[in-house]
Amino acid sequence: MTAQAPTKTHDREHDHHPLPVHLVGSLPRPLCDDPATAMGWFLRHRGGAALTALPSDRDPRWIIDWLTHHMSAVPALEQVRGGESRGYDDMPYYRVRPGQRLCAEEIGLSRVEQADAAFAALDRLRLAGTCEQLRVQVGIPNALDLAVFAFGSVDAAREWLPTMQVAVVHEVTELVARWGDRLQLQLETPAVLVAYHLTPPATWPALTAELAGQVAGVLAAAPRTRWVLHLCYGDLEHVPVFTPSDLRPAVLFLNALADALAERGAPMPTVHLPVAGGGNPPPTDSAFYEELKRLRRGVEVIAGVVAEDHPEETREALRLTVEALGMPVAGIAAACGYGRRTEDAAAANLGLAAQLAQEWNVR
Repeated sequence: MTAQAPTKTHDREHDHHPLPVHLVGSLPRPLCDDPATAMGWFLRHRGGAALTALPSDRDPRWIIDWLTHHMSAVPALEQVRGGESRGYDDMPYYRVRPGQRLCAEEIGLSRVEQADAAFAALDRLRLAGTCEQLRVQVGIPNALDLAVFAFGSVDAAREWLPTMQVAVVHEVTELVARWGDRLQLQLETPAVLVAYHLTPPATWPALTAELAGQVAGVLAAAPRTRWVLHLCYGDLEHVPVFTPSDLRPAVLFLNALADALAERGAPMPTVHLPVAGGGNPPPTDSAFYEELKRLRRGVEVIAGVVAEDHPEETREALRLTVEALGMPVAGIAAACGYGRRTEDAAAANLGLAAQLAQEWNVR
Protein backbone atom coordinates (compact mmCIF):
# COMPACT_ATOMS: atom_id res chain seq x y z
CA MET A 1 0.00 0.00 0.00
CA THR A 2 1.30 3.44 -0.88
CA ALA A 3 1.78 5.85 1.98
CA GLN A 4 -0.40 8.92 1.87
CA ALA A 5 1.38 12.24 2.07
CA PRO A 6 0.55 14.64 4.84
CA THR A 7 -1.28 17.53 3.24
CA LYS A 8 -2.48 20.81 4.59
CA THR A 9 -6.07 20.78 5.83
CA HIS A 10 -8.18 22.36 3.15
CA ASP A 11 -9.91 25.46 4.48
CA ARG A 12 -10.87 27.29 1.33
CA GLU A 13 -14.36 26.02 0.45
CA HIS A 14 -14.86 29.70 -0.31
CA ASP A 15 -14.83 30.61 3.31
CA HIS A 16 -13.58 33.97 4.49
CA HIS A 17 -10.09 33.73 3.03
CA PRO A 18 -9.67 35.90 -0.09
CA LEU A 19 -8.08 34.31 -3.13
CA PRO A 20 -4.51 35.66 -3.17
CA VAL A 21 -2.31 36.57 -6.08
CA HIS A 22 0.95 34.64 -6.15
CA LEU A 23 3.96 36.53 -7.48
CA VAL A 24 6.27 34.00 -9.09
CA GLY A 25 9.26 36.28 -8.68
CA SER A 26 11.31 38.43 -10.95
CA LEU A 27 10.82 41.89 -12.43
CA PRO A 28 12.61 43.46 -15.40
CA ARG A 29 15.64 45.66 -14.81
CA PRO A 30 16.06 48.17 -13.27
CA LEU A 31 13.12 47.31 -11.00
CA CYS A 32 14.82 44.17 -9.70
CA ASP A 33 18.16 45.81 -8.88
CA ASP A 34 17.02 46.95 -5.43
CA PRO A 35 14.70 44.86 -3.21
CA ALA A 36 12.85 47.90 -1.82
CA THR A 37 12.13 49.09 -5.37
CA ALA A 38 10.88 45.64 -6.40
CA MET A 39 8.70 45.15 -3.34
CA GLY A 40 7.30 48.66 -3.58
CA TRP A 41 6.42 48.09 -7.24
CA PHE A 42 4.50 44.91 -6.42
CA LEU A 43 2.60 46.66 -3.64
CA ARG A 44 1.66 49.62 -5.85
CA HIS A 45 0.42 47.45 -8.71
CA ARG A 46 -1.53 44.73 -6.89
CA GLY A 47 -4.78 46.68 -6.83
CA GLY A 48 -5.66 45.76 -3.27
CA ALA A 49 -5.32 42.01 -3.86
CA ALA A 50 -4.02 39.76 -1.12
CA LEU A 51 -0.55 38.33 -1.85
CA THR A 52 0.96 35.01 -0.82
CA ALA A 53 4.30 36.76 -0.15
CA LEU A 54 6.62 39.48 -1.46
CA PRO A 55 9.48 38.34 -3.71
CA SER A 56 12.63 40.32 -4.45
CA ASP A 57 14.49 38.25 -7.05
CA ARG A 58 17.65 39.98 -8.24
CA ASP A 59 18.15 38.25 -11.61
CA PRO A 60 15.44 38.99 -14.20
CA ARG A 61 16.55 35.88 -16.10
CA TRP A 62 16.39 33.56 -13.08
CA ILE A 63 19.89 32.00 -12.78
CA ILE A 64 21.61 33.40 -15.85
CA ASP A 65 23.74 35.85 -13.84
CA TRP A 66 24.88 32.96 -11.65
CA LEU A 67 25.59 30.77 -14.67
CA THR A 68 27.46 33.47 -16.59
CA HIS A 69 29.37 35.34 -13.91
CA HIS A 70 29.71 33.21 -10.78
CA MET A 71 30.33 29.81 -12.36
CA SER A 72 32.88 31.19 -14.81
CA ALA A 73 34.98 32.28 -11.81
CA VAL A 74 34.97 28.92 -9.98
CA PRO A 75 38.58 27.63 -10.11
CA ALA A 76 37.58 23.97 -10.48
CA LEU A 77 35.57 24.66 -13.65
CA GLU A 78 36.48 25.39 -17.23
CA GLN A 79 34.07 26.68 -19.82
CA VAL A 80 33.18 24.22 -22.57
CA ARG A 81 30.96 26.61 -24.51
CA GLY A 82 30.31 30.33 -24.28
CA GLY A 83 27.06 32.10 -24.93
CA GLU A 84 24.97 35.19 -24.22
CA SER A 85 21.95 33.17 -23.00
CA ARG A 86 19.66 34.80 -25.56
CA GLY A 87 18.19 31.42 -26.45
CA TYR A 88 18.31 27.82 -25.30
CA ASP A 89 21.08 27.05 -27.81
CA ASP A 90 23.11 30.09 -26.73
CA MET A 91 23.96 29.24 -23.13
CA PRO A 92 27.39 28.73 -21.58
CA TYR A 93 28.22 25.49 -19.84
CA TYR A 94 31.17 24.03 -17.99
CA ARG A 95 33.04 20.92 -16.97
CA VAL A 96 35.19 20.13 -13.98
CA ARG A 97 38.88 20.43 -14.75
CA PRO A 98 40.81 17.14 -14.83
CA GLY A 99 42.07 16.30 -11.37
CA GLN A 100 39.74 18.83 -9.71
CA ARG A 101 36.56 18.44 -7.68
CA LEU A 102 33.66 20.83 -7.38
CA CYS A 103 32.78 21.58 -3.76
CA ALA A 104 29.33 22.55 -2.53
CA GLU A 105 30.81 25.67 -0.93
CA GLU A 106 31.75 26.94 -4.41
CA ILE A 107 28.20 26.90 -5.79
CA GLY A 108 27.52 30.36 -4.42
CA LEU A 109 23.76 30.90 -4.69
CA SER A 110 23.92 33.85 -2.24
CA ARG A 111 20.27 33.42 -1.25
CA VAL A 112 21.00 34.10 2.44
CA GLU A 113 22.60 37.46 1.63
CA GLN A 114 19.79 38.34 -0.75
CA ALA A 115 17.19 37.45 1.88
CA ASP A 116 18.95 39.66 4.43
CA ALA A 117 18.69 42.58 2.01
CA ALA A 118 15.04 41.79 1.29
CA PHE A 119 14.09 41.74 4.97
CA ALA A 120 15.90 45.02 5.53
CA ALA A 121 13.92 46.51 2.63
CA LEU A 122 10.66 45.10 3.99
CA ASP A 123 11.36 46.68 7.37
CA ARG A 124 11.89 50.04 5.67
CA LEU A 125 8.58 49.68 3.85
CA ARG A 126 6.84 48.92 7.14
CA LEU A 127 8.38 51.98 8.76
CA ALA A 128 7.02 54.01 5.86
CA GLY A 129 3.57 52.59 6.56
CA THR A 130 3.25 50.91 3.16
CA CYS A 131 3.32 47.23 4.06
CA GLU A 132 1.22 44.83 6.14
CA GLN A 133 2.65 41.68 7.68
CA LEU A 134 3.83 39.85 4.57
CA ARG A 135 6.36 37.07 4.25
CA VAL A 136 9.41 37.45 2.07
CA GLN A 137 9.54 34.91 -0.74
CA VAL A 138 12.99 33.56 -1.56
CA GLY A 139 13.37 31.65 -4.82
CA ILE A 140 15.43 28.45 -4.54
CA PRO A 141 16.62 27.01 -7.86
CA ASN A 142 16.31 23.25 -7.79
CA ALA A 143 19.58 21.32 -7.63
CA LEU A 144 18.74 19.36 -10.78
CA ASP A 145 18.23 22.58 -12.72
CA LEU A 146 21.51 24.05 -11.46
CA ALA A 147 23.37 20.92 -12.52
CA VAL A 148 21.76 20.74 -15.95
CA PHE A 149 22.35 24.43 -16.67
CA ALA A 150 25.93 24.36 -15.41
CA PHE A 151 27.01 21.20 -17.23
CA GLY A 152 24.89 21.42 -20.37
CA SER A 153 22.85 18.20 -20.27
CA VAL A 154 21.18 15.75 -17.92
CA ASP A 155 23.84 13.11 -18.59
CA ALA A 156 26.70 15.50 -17.85
CA ALA A 157 24.90 16.78 -14.76
CA ARG A 158 24.45 13.41 -13.05
CA GLU A 159 27.96 13.22 -11.58
CA TRP A 160 27.67 16.58 -9.85
CA LEU A 161 24.00 16.55 -8.90
CA PRO A 162 24.80 15.35 -5.34
CA THR A 163 27.13 18.34 -4.91
CA MET A 164 24.42 20.72 -6.09
CA GLN A 165 21.92 19.02 -3.78
CA VAL A 166 24.19 19.57 -0.77
CA ALA A 167 24.65 23.24 -1.72
CA VAL A 168 20.91 23.87 -2.11
CA VAL A 169 19.98 22.06 1.11
CA HIS A 170 22.62 24.04 3.00
CA GLU A 171 21.22 27.28 1.63
CA VAL A 172 17.69 26.27 2.65
CA THR A 173 18.64 25.32 6.20
CA GLU A 174 20.61 28.56 6.65
CA LEU A 175 17.65 30.62 5.47
CA VAL A 176 15.23 28.86 7.79
CA ALA A 177 17.59 29.10 10.76
CA ARG A 178 17.87 32.83 10.24
CA TRP A 179 14.34 33.85 9.25
CA GLY A 180 12.00 31.03 10.26
CA ASP A 181 8.31 31.58 9.64
CA ARG A 182 8.85 35.02 8.12
CA LEU A 183 9.86 33.18 4.93
CA GLN A 184 8.07 31.65 2.02
CA LEU A 185 10.49 29.49 0.06
CA GLN A 186 9.77 28.77 -3.60
CA LEU A 187 11.52 25.77 -5.12
CA GLU A 188 11.85 26.47 -8.86
CA THR A 189 12.28 23.69 -11.40
CA PRO A 190 11.72 23.85 -15.15
CA ALA A 191 13.88 20.71 -15.43
CA VAL A 192 11.14 18.42 -14.12
CA LEU A 193 8.59 19.03 -16.87
CA VAL A 194 11.28 19.41 -19.53
CA ALA A 195 12.60 15.97 -18.52
CA TYR A 196 9.21 14.41 -19.24
CA HIS A 197 9.08 16.22 -22.57
CA LEU A 198 12.45 14.74 -23.57
CA THR A 199 11.78 11.22 -22.27
CA PRO A 200 9.67 8.50 -23.97
CA PRO A 201 6.48 7.84 -21.98
CA ALA A 202 7.41 4.16 -21.63
CA THR A 203 10.22 5.16 -19.27
CA TRP A 204 8.25 7.75 -17.30
CA PRO A 205 7.80 5.50 -14.22
CA ALA A 206 11.55 5.34 -13.61
CA LEU A 207 11.95 9.03 -14.41
CA THR A 208 9.13 9.93 -12.04
CA ALA A 209 10.69 8.05 -9.14
CA GLU A 210 14.06 9.71 -9.74
CA LEU A 211 12.64 13.22 -10.03
CA ALA A 212 10.32 12.88 -7.04
CA GLY A 213 13.12 11.59 -4.83
CA GLN A 214 15.44 14.44 -5.74
CA VAL A 215 12.86 17.20 -5.20
CA ALA A 216 11.62 15.62 -1.98
CA GLY A 217 15.17 15.70 -0.65
CA VAL A 218 15.20 19.49 -0.92
CA LEU A 219 11.70 20.08 0.43
CA ALA A 220 12.20 17.75 3.38
CA ALA A 221 15.24 19.75 4.50
CA ALA A 222 12.79 22.34 5.89
CA PRO A 223 9.55 20.46 6.59
CA ARG A 224 7.99 23.16 8.78
CA THR A 225 8.63 25.98 6.34
CA ARG A 226 5.97 27.34 4.01
CA TRP A 227 6.97 26.09 0.56
CA VAL A 228 5.66 26.76 -2.92
CA LEU A 229 6.81 24.42 -5.68
CA HIS A 230 7.06 26.30 -8.97
CA LEU A 231 6.86 24.03 -12.00
CA CYS A 232 7.75 25.66 -15.30
CA TYR A 233 8.14 25.13 -19.04
CA GLY A 234 11.08 27.55 -19.26
CA ASP A 235 10.85 31.27 -19.99
CA LEU A 236 14.23 32.36 -21.35
CA GLU A 237 13.62 35.44 -23.52
CA HIS A 238 9.93 34.86 -22.65
CA VAL A 239 9.90 31.69 -24.79
CA PRO A 240 9.06 28.25 -23.33
CA VAL A 241 11.21 25.20 -24.01
CA PHE A 242 8.03 23.45 -25.17
CA THR A 243 4.26 23.86 -25.11
CA PRO A 244 2.42 21.14 -23.17
CA SER A 245 -0.49 19.20 -24.64
CA ASP A 246 -1.94 18.23 -21.24
CA LEU A 247 -1.09 18.07 -17.54
CA ARG A 248 -0.38 14.34 -17.27
CA PRO A 249 3.37 14.67 -16.57
CA ALA A 250 2.76 17.25 -13.86
CA VAL A 251 0.16 15.09 -12.12
CA LEU A 252 2.32 11.96 -12.34
CA PHE A 253 5.19 13.83 -10.77
CA LEU A 254 3.12 15.54 -8.07
CA ASN A 255 1.44 12.32 -6.93
CA ALA A 256 4.83 10.61 -6.72
CA LEU A 257 6.26 13.60 -4.87
CA ALA A 258 3.44 13.36 -2.32
CA ASP A 259 4.40 9.74 -1.69
CA ALA A 260 8.12 10.54 -1.47
CA LEU A 261 7.47 13.31 1.04
CA ALA A 262 5.17 11.05 3.07
CA GLU A 263 8.03 8.58 3.44
CA ARG A 264 10.11 11.41 4.89
CA GLY A 265 7.34 12.65 7.17
CA ALA A 266 7.18 15.98 5.33
CA PRO A 267 4.06 17.78 4.04
CA MET A 268 3.30 18.47 0.42
CA PRO A 269 3.97 22.06 -0.67
CA THR A 270 1.50 24.31 -2.39
CA VAL A 271 2.10 23.85 -6.12
CA HIS A 272 2.28 26.67 -8.64
CA LEU A 273 1.10 24.92 -11.79
CA PRO A 274 1.57 26.77 -15.10
CA VAL A 275 -0.70 25.87 -17.98
CA ALA A 276 0.98 27.93 -20.70
CA GLY A 277 4.23 29.77 -21.27
CA GLY A 278 5.65 32.83 -22.96
CA GLY A 279 3.05 35.00 -24.63
CA ASN A 280 0.76 32.07 -25.41
CA PRO A 281 -2.85 32.07 -24.22
CA PRO A 282 -3.80 29.40 -21.68
CA PRO A 283 -5.70 26.43 -23.15
CA THR A 284 -9.48 26.61 -23.07
CA ASP A 285 -10.13 22.97 -24.03
CA SER A 286 -11.35 21.08 -20.96
CA ALA A 287 -9.42 17.99 -22.10
CA PHE A 288 -6.15 19.77 -21.29
CA TYR A 289 -7.15 19.93 -17.60
CA GLU A 290 -8.69 16.45 -17.35
CA GLU A 291 -5.65 14.91 -15.65
CA LEU A 292 -6.12 17.22 -12.64
CA LYS A 293 -8.98 14.94 -11.60
CA ARG A 294 -6.28 12.37 -10.74
CA LEU A 295 -4.22 14.73 -8.60
CA ARG A 296 -3.91 13.59 -5.00
CA ARG A 297 -6.76 15.07 -2.99
CA GLY A 298 -5.60 17.84 -0.67
CA VAL A 299 -2.72 19.09 -2.82
CA GLU A 300 -3.18 22.85 -3.03
CA VAL A 301 -2.70 24.38 -6.48
CA ILE A 302 -1.95 27.95 -7.50
CA ALA A 303 -3.36 28.37 -11.01
CA GLY A 304 -0.62 29.68 -13.29
CA VAL A 305 -3.07 30.86 -15.92
CA VAL A 306 -2.75 34.65 -16.16
CA ALA A 307 -1.83 35.92 -19.64
CA GLU A 308 -2.25 39.69 -19.85
CA ASP A 309 -2.97 39.73 -23.60
CA HIS A 310 -5.66 37.04 -23.27
CA PRO A 311 -8.04 38.00 -20.44
CA GLU A 312 -11.01 35.89 -21.56
CA GLU A 313 -8.87 32.78 -22.07
CA THR A 314 -7.32 33.43 -18.65
CA ARG A 315 -10.75 33.64 -17.03
CA GLU A 316 -11.85 30.40 -18.70
CA ALA A 317 -8.60 28.61 -17.81
CA LEU A 318 -9.12 29.50 -14.15
CA ARG A 319 -12.65 28.11 -14.27
CA LEU A 320 -11.50 24.90 -15.97
CA THR A 321 -8.70 24.42 -13.44
CA VAL A 322 -11.09 24.72 -10.51
CA GLU A 323 -13.63 22.45 -12.21
CA ALA A 324 -11.06 19.72 -12.87
CA LEU A 325 -9.59 19.92 -9.37
CA GLY A 326 -13.01 19.73 -7.79
CA MET A 327 -11.93 22.32 -5.23
CA PRO A 328 -10.94 25.99 -5.16
CA VAL A 329 -7.40 26.97 -6.05
CA ALA A 330 -4.98 28.34 -3.46
CA GLY A 331 -4.07 31.35 -5.57
CA ILE A 332 -3.81 32.80 -9.06
CA ALA A 333 -0.62 33.72 -10.91
CA ALA A 334 1.18 34.14 -14.18
CA ALA A 335 2.91 31.10 -15.62
CA CYS A 336 6.33 32.47 -14.66
CA GLY A 337 8.06 35.55 -13.27
CA TYR A 338 7.89 38.98 -14.85
CA GLY A 339 11.60 39.42 -15.56
CA ARG A 340 11.29 38.70 -19.28
CA ARG A 341 8.36 41.11 -19.72
CA THR A 342 8.35 44.86 -20.11
CA GLU A 343 7.29 46.85 -17.07
CA ASP A 344 3.98 47.69 -18.76
CA ALA A 345 3.29 44.03 -19.52
CA ALA A 346 4.17 43.04 -15.96
CA ALA A 347 1.77 45.67 -14.61
CA ALA A 348 -0.96 44.46 -16.96
CA ASN A 349 -0.47 40.85 -15.86
CA LEU A 350 -0.60 41.72 -12.17
CA GLY A 351 -3.64 43.92 -12.76
CA LEU A 352 -5.48 41.10 -14.51
CA ALA A 353 -4.56 38.65 -11.75
CA ALA A 354 -5.86 41.06 -9.12
CA GLN A 355 -9.08 41.61 -11.07
CA LEU A 356 -9.74 37.88 -11.39
CA ALA A 357 -8.97 37.31 -7.71
CA GLN A 358 -11.55 39.96 -6.85
CA GLU A 359 -14.11 38.40 -9.20
CA TRP A 360 -13.53 35.02 -7.59
CA ASN A 361 -13.82 36.42 -4.08
CA VAL A 362 -17.32 37.80 -4.66
CA ARG A 363 -18.75 34.57 -6.10
